[in-house]
Amino acid sequence: MIGNDGKPVSKEALRQHLAAYNTQSRGSKEFAAIPRALVTVCDNLKMGKTTYVKCLEGQLQLSRRKDNSVQAG
Repeated sequence: MIGNDGKPVSKEALRQHLAAYNTQSRGSKEFAAIPRALVTVCDNLKMGKTTYVKCLEGQLQLSRRKDNSVQAG
């Protein structure tokens, strides 16, 4: 996953972006800081499904929960 600055994103930064994705409204400044590729992946993730995102330190598992939030495993 490449961040908005053009550099690879670490796992910790990706978890912070997911927390903002789950809690912030789409028009907020925090939501605008999330990489667009991550927003696209999360928006297309169906409930109960899992996908993997490549980070600086390896892969991170993402899954959509029943409450419609995205969890990093």
